[in-house]
Amino acid sequence: MGANRWGSLNPTMSLVLEKSSRVRELLSVLEGRRRILVLSHNNPDPDSMGGAFGLRFLIEKHLKVPTTFGYRGDVFRAENLEMVRSLGIGMIHVSDLDLSRFDGLCVVDTQPGFGHTVLPEGLPVDAVIDHHVPPSNDPEIGRFRDVRTDVGATCSIVTSYLMGLGISIPPRVATALLYGIRTDTAELSRNTSVLDEGAYMRLMARADRKALARITGPSLPKNYFRAFRKALNATRIYGKVVVCSLGRTDNPEIVAELADLLLRLQSAEWVVCGGLYEGIYYISVRTNSYGRDAWSLLRDVLDGEGSFGGHGTVGGGSIPVADDSPRCLRRLERRLMKNLLEVLGESGTPAVSLA
Repeated sequence: MGANRWGSLNPTMSLVLEKSSRVRELLSVLEGRRRILVLSHNNPDPDSMGGAFGLRFLIEKHLKVPTTFGYRGDVFRAENLEMVRSLGIGMIHVSDLDLSRFDGLCVVDTQPGFGHTVLPEGLPVDAVIDHHVPPSNDPEIGRFRDVRTDVGATCSIVTSYLMGLGISIPPRVATALLYGIRTDTAELSRNTSVLDEGAYMRLMARADRKALARITGPSLPKNYFRAFRKALNATRIYGKVVVCSLGRTDNPEIVAELADLLLRLQSAEWVVCGGLYEGIYYISVRTNSYGRDAWSLLRDVLDGEGSFGGHGTVGGGSIPVADDSPRCLRRLERRLMKNLLEVLGESGTPAVSLA
């Protein structure tokens, strides 16, 4: 492709073209497959949904191979549900799939070894495409691996594949990829690379603006505001650290959503939120501190429990809970709180509520 095709995006396109061999390698790995499964992590978020949607389009467009977007868990957040509805993202729960029909597997926005990802038994991994720091017990699974920790969103990587091949991106696919980049980089304000910026600008020219407006501002039920009221009442401030231990929750997405909101609190440098949903304790970390990253904080706070992942200022973890009785849940939250305050130097700091 000539440089003029991409107009003013020369710095970004230089990077895309340097990496174009990566998508060629991916396509060569998938060549000859009869049916491919593209799998996101459990409870998929916009970056995983956009990335999987874009990769499915690329495979079907270029290789003409039937491809299915599979997921586990559920989609909870109102914006994510609207994304699925408005863009017609065809997602099928893995429990409803006959996995024996697939002979190819691509894992998007996650990696083998993460606790929030369950790989189908008997189906080897062809490709891993992600931007998170690999798990400490990284099994190096996947014939093709494109893990770029310097990129803010997996959707940016998938967009670079499409751009490198010169494929025209349809509005629905462009909107999904764009929204994934917007959410994972907070509108290009965190963990952003030149590739993220170039992909964002390219996708903006192709996106469905009306659909994007519906996705970013969906109507919300009363239960949403009740859950937020409960969460804000449970929030405590320890110096520069804001903590919200929700106990049991009906919606694990509120853990991450509340963490995003609380980081806007004046003087907050670290936000850690947690909640128990169906036997798993979910943890979300957000920070605007430059002393350390969210991944290393989770590593030290969890201290070997559960699994975690992160990227710069954003991180998340999960701990399977065999006994979810109130007593054991309180013990777990107290243990995590103790570790957190010690690691961040706030042990002994009195708690202050929002009220």
